[in-house]
Amino acid sequence: MAPQESVLRRSTTRVSHPSRRDLLAGLAAGTLTVAAGDILTSSPARATTPGGPVTLDEFMDLSRILTDNEFSLDDEPGALYLASLVADPSFTVPLRRLVQDTVRAARQPETFDDLLRSGALRSDGAATTAQQILVLWYSGLVNDRTADYLEALALQSLPFPKPPSTKLGFSKWDEAP
Repeated sequence: MAPQESVLRRSTTRVSHPSRRDLLAGLAAGTLTVAAGDILTSSPARATTPGGPVTLDEFMDLSRILTDNEFSLDDEPGALYLASLVADPSFTVPLRRLVQDTVRAARQPETFDDLLRSGALRSDGAATTAQQILVLWYSGLVNDRTADYLEALALQSLPFPKPPSTKLGFSKWDEAP
């Protein structure tokens, strides 16, 4: 057999294409796989972005959960803390997801331990966001500027009196007895 005939014979072999039935079966299997993966994934691990911006009330509720309701949290610095988190792109989506998994959840955690058990802090983004919320509340600082000096949680948790908020020196000695 000449080389040209073998090339001709190979090119005339029929290529098998999947039938419609095979194609539909493959599509159905893929759809079921995606649907089963969504059902089997717990809500904190879902990759979907939760809807709606975080409100101040939701942020304050989340802050109370993170601090175990140990302190009286004020809305004014809370609004500054929320604004700083929303302005930072690295915290925007994780904050919304954390609020979705906690405050907007059917069973809202009441303490930090409940929050840990719920699995809402499993992702790095959620854990970092929760840590940043606590840093803001305990330090009282936003972008290295004072948002809440006397009510910063680090000062509230100390056993001794709060530091003075007057000028340096002996300001009381300037006053007449």
